[in-house]
Amino acid sequence: MVQVRPLLAAALLVLVGLTGCARPRHAFPGASIFVISIDTLRSDHLPAYGYRSVETPNIDALAAEGTVFEHAYAHVPLTLPSHATLFTGLLPSENGVRDNVAFTLSGARDTMASYFASHGYATGGAVSAVVLTRGTGIARGFGFYEDSVEPTHVRESLGRVQRSGGETTAKLVEWIAGQTGPSHPPLFAFLHLYEPHSPYGPPEPFASRYRDLPYDGEIAAADALVGAFVGELKARGLYEDAIVLLLSDHGEGLGDHGEAEHGVFLYREALQVPVILKLPGGRGRGQRLSAPIGLVDLFPTLAALAGVKPPANLSGTALDTMIFGQRAPERSIYSETFYPRFHLGWSDLASLMTESHQYIQAPRPELYDLRSDPAEKRDLSASLSDEFRRLRLEAARRRKPAPVPGAGDPEQARKLASLGYLTGAAPEASGPLPDPKDRIGEVEELKTAFGAFSAGEFERASSLLAVLTKRRPSMSDAWQMYAQSLRQLGRADGALTAFRTADRLQPGNAPLLLEMSHFFLESGNLEEARKYARLAEAAGAPQIHETLAKIAIAAHDLPEADAEARRALGDRPGRRVPLLILAQIARERGDIQGALSHLDELFRLTREKNLLSMSAASGLRGDLLARLGRDADAEAALKEEMRVFPENSQAWCNLALLYATQGRRTLARETLLAGVRAAPAAEAFQAAAETARIIGDGETAAHLAREAQRTGRSSHAPGRAAR
Repeated sequence: MVQVRPLLAAALLVLVGLTGCARPRHAFPGASIFVISIDTLRSDHLPAYGYRSVETPNIDALAAEGTVFEHAYAHVPLTLPSHATLFTGLLPSENGVRDNVAFTLSGARDTMASYFASHGYATGGAVSAVVLTRGTGIARGFGFYEDSVEPTHVRESLGRVQRSGGETTAKLVEWIAGQTGPSHPPLFAFLHLYEPHSPYGPPEPFASRYRDLPYDGEIAAADALVGAFVGELKARGLYEDAIVLLLSDHGEGLGDHGEAEHGVFLYREALQVPVILKLPGGRGRGQRLSAPIGLVDLFPTLAALAGVKPPANLSGTALDTMIFGQRAPERSIYSETFYPRFHLGWSDLASLMTESHQYIQAPRPELYDLRSDPAEKRDLSASLSDEFRRLRLEAARRRKPAPVPGAGDPEQARKLASLGYLTGAAPEASGPLPDPKDRIGEVEELKTAFGAFSAGEFERASSLLAVLTKRRPSMSDAWQMYAQSLRQLGRADGALTAFRTADRLQPGNAPLLLEMSHFFLESGNLEEARKYARLAEAAGAPQIHETLAKIAIAAHDLPEADAEARRALGDRPGRRVPLLILAQIARERGDIQGALSHLDELFRLTREKNLLSMSAASGLRGDLLARLGRDADAEAALKEEMRVFPENSQAWCNLALLYATQGRRTLARETLLAGVRAAPAAEAFQAAAETARIIGDGETAAHLAREAQRTGRSSHAPGRAAR
């Protein structure tokens, strides 16, 4: 046995303490990690960052117990690419996700969840928006990922399909509760709240309290959810020893530079976000750090704090040494947006943020002094200062070639190609692309058209969009909405042309491909409907089984429809759309009680989760009750559908049929006319005309048929797609 003298032993202990084999000095091995992402929250609308017009006691408490990063920046002002950067520790050009649509996270990328799972963590996440569903690749590595977010209205756009943060929080807390116990593993949990993303509609009491500041009201609502979540962690004894990270993915324009929301510009209001980090035992309590950081830094930071060596070749920098007193190196934070190029046909933008300046690379570059002009109102680029020249050169070095929508993920591109869909670079406009600064007013034109579309004013929407697409033929979002408006008006040929134009301008856009599938389904072209559903699935669209079930119903293949609906229900327990489809299938089979049973479950979920009403659910219930002879209940259900969803022409027609069977023919006629006044689309006129013929009112049927023709309904179904 070798004897070691006491002095030598002491020296060896010191040496061990100096080697890389020792635990990091400021690590918390085995600490659970809770990441809270509040979507669309600009930091300068929080009291923790100096704002005084909203109360956020829970975020304030977290800031007091942790470290506040005063100058944290997103790398893209969009939800999916920003979260992809957060979870991969790689800049967008490296992780491949450059926009909310037509890009997915490649399966080859490590994520926070997969990395912590490989180090013994139980991983769970719950999200509040469809833009973060698992089809995007963002869920990889999560053992539990709750994304059963579903539209409640047929005309909801992708960015607005959300659920309440309260429901999302409850889903994650339920998972956390199932993981705790005497020997539970450390947890990596991700909570995504969509408050305060537009449209701003805070619940009470915040709606009344912030009547003139609805964006701030949504922030207050999000704060209450943060308080509820932290309270659950404390109640389970998980908070004190945990690492808690609160952040946002990007900010909101609120009109500061002419942009109401986000995606187009790279000014501070869109990029500067809160980052608050609470450590076990109160380490770093009350600290405020002013050095600029990026969301890309948070993956390596959490890994270092958990005592886990971060993956190699990350773009971000671990901030643990900065938290514990080491001076941060001088550097610039890179950001970009391709939203103007992909969606509007304008130039993309890039920026570099330093401690003192922001440089924005645009057709007309900009430079702002953040210390003297934090609102970025005075462009200093004309001075051609040394800082301007330096940052312009750095931006040129860091700039990467423009990405190709639909081809960012090789596996996704392969799937699309195997289905006969040839993705490639969208056609370039001749000459340089417009500077978004010169065209930002056109976004308001697009929003006005979308408002008309959402309100069911399809004629007005299509007129506005016809002008906009003629003037700006490279604006893919305008073409997509134009197609939807023409589809609602029954102008199938024009809608198909507009759909194809939008698809050519932005290939691989999953929501657009799904809309095209629904268009072909309504037109009776089931072969093309299936094809585009499969293309949408390959592009990462969610809820494909629901679409395939609807196609199977149209093909009178009820066994296949039932199988697809149950696949949809199995993929997303608690979703209501599959229940609605199962009720429709049961009705087709003549199983009225079975159909009502599915609807009862749907309405139970709606009540218990305090969800918005779902289009067609009450209308279907009314139809079923009428078949059972329960006329009073049927009338009440149909009127409820008409009240909440007046554009549902089938509900008006069914109520007219009910009145006709009761001998109330005048009331039946008045109901049909009221229905087309509520939703004056060609499809509604045609459905009402057919109903009038069924009940024997030839005069009304002729009048409604003339109106259907006047609104431009095409009698020809579109032909087979050719790509």
